[in-house]
Amino acid sequence: MPLYIYLEIATLFFPIALSFDRKIFFFKEWGKTIIASTIVAIPFIIWDVFFTQNSIWGFNEDYLIGLKLFNLPIEEILFFWTVPFACTFIYSCVSFYLREIKENFFNQIVFSAILFACITFIIIGTSKSYTLSVSISGLISLLFWKLNFKQKFIGLTYLISLIPFLIVNGILTGSLIDSPIVWYNNEENLAVRFFTIPIEDFIYSFSMISSVIIIFNLQKTK
Repeated sequence: MPLYIYLEIATLFFPIALSFDRKIFFFKEWGKTIIASTIVAIPFIIWDVFFTQNSIWGFNEDYLIGLKLFNLPIEEILFFWTVPFACTFIYSCVSFYLREIKENFFNQIVFSAILFACITFIIIGTSKSYTLSVSISGLISLLFWKLNFKQKFIGLTYLISLIPFLIVNGILTGSLIDSPIVWYNNEENLAVRFFTIPIEDFIYSFSMISSVIIIFNLQKTK
């Protein structure tokens, strides 16, 4: 069963269906979202190709449709557009419906937590390629965010996005199914899981989501 593509369809369903909400008109931002996602997808796909080739992670063919690009499942390629699209939709909703909230508290919480995790992971996981690379990616993303810290609601958006993240990434890594869709070589990570999700994936998600939202907003500013 091609469960991976079904998860991506489910990920897109509500953001697309609700894009025509008359208060946020997210459908008008589809172009900017796609551009931002594409810019961020390039380094992430290169990272993905390298790690897949070196068996740092891989994919269970039983859950795929069988098409590949750059030796990656097509579902994995689409991941870098479907997830950012959904998270940018969450950001747009948060920016409008929760605009009265003082979001600096959430920004500081997320910034401090990610910074602490990255530094800690670098210290204890220098020899682990996924742990080290995701921590460096997290620090770069934090710097990018710091340079654009006037952008609002990134921290709150990330926290809210953890709800679908736990569901989708949980299933991808083996929750509620017989075997994981995406497997990890635990020799290259800390082998610490939140349920079935490698702890490093939380930083990975932050790096991708925050970068896409910042680039999305920079287009709107221009």
